[in-house]
Order: sequence, then structure tokens, then C-alpha cells
Amino acid sequence: MATSSRRRGRGACLSFLGVLALFIPWPGTASLAFGSAPLGAGLGRRGLLGLVPAAGADDGKKRNLDASEMAKIVRQDLVERQFLATADFSPEIYDESCTFTDEIDSYQKDKFIKGTKALFVGSESQVNLVGDVEVLEGGKKLQFRFAETLAFNFPLIHPKVTLSGTCTLTRGEDGLIVAYREKWDQSVPEVLLSGRL
Repeated sequence: MATSSRRRGRGACLSFLGVLALFIPWPGTASLAFGSAPLGAGLGRRGLLGLVPAAGADDGKKRNLDASEMAKIVRQDLVERQFLATADFSPEIYDESCTFTDEIDSYQKDKFIKGTKALFVGSESQVNLVGDVEVLEGGKKLQFRFAETLAFNFPLIHPKVTLSGTCTLTRGEDGLIVAYREKWDQSVPEVLLSGRL
């Protein structure tokens, strides 16, 4: 009996604190009870949802962009920032769990960035967009062709290889890129044999 009373007391206390929290002016929100709004203004599900930021709302990600806008950003990343050789792409259009796959292996985003920056000399590499960035499957995928010369970051010398291929970017439900897939026109041995100083 005493335990049941304690449970009811704790539940009632938590309920009271929950209601009280609605009237406290938390940082970054207006008080529902005080100021210019009348007592109880904005209550209800819609009012409460306005107080709680949506998941990921402040992470800087550009969710649900129109596919043509997404293609424009990818084009800039490729042409201006040479991201296949530098890994300098717009992180706001990629999901944090995005997987990057080429003909050699698959990598998580952080490893792809770190590995690309360590492996290639961006200033001595050249990436060309062949054609344009295409929107496929009603905006669920973006695809482009590329031709590139990559300078390896070896001590003293920077040998270069050339290759071409197709890159497909798959978007998730929220429009962010969740998969990056490179397919080369050449085999891995052919790419390595193209090396020159």
C-alpha cells in the first residue's frame, strides 16, 4: 500500500513538473505563460512541437533539397573544389553514415576524407566533369561521368595515374546522400599501369 502511494506521488510530481515546464521561459524560447502572450497561448500539440527542435534541425544539413539544386552543389564540388582528388565536398548534403565505395574498397565518410587528403596531392591532380550531373529515378539518384589525373602523395615524387568512370550518388528519405559509388572504365591494374612521373 505504501509503495503504491509512493508511485502515485512520484507520478503526480512528474506530471506537475511537466506542466510547470510549459510555463518556464527556457533559453531560446518564449514563455507560454508570461510576456505578451496570454496564459496558455500556444498550448496543444502544435504549440509544444514549436518548442522542441526537430531531430537534426540544427546540424547544418540541407535536407529535402530539390534534385536540381543538389545537382548544382555536386557540380560545384566536382568542378570548383575537385572533390574526387581533394575530398573538399559540401558535407551538408551528405548523411553522416554515407558509405563511399570505389573499385578497391568501401569507406565511411571520415575515412574517405582522411584517406583522400593523405593519398593525393590536390594541387597537382585534375578532375574533369564529362557532360553534366544527371538526375535519375525522380531525384533519388544523381550520376556523373568523370575523367581524372591523380597525383599520389609519395615522399619526394608524386607519380600520376589517369582514369575515368561513373559516380552514382544515392539519396535517402530525407534527401541527403547516403551512398557514393564509383565505377571505373579501367581495371585496377590498368589504372596502376598508367602511372607516370
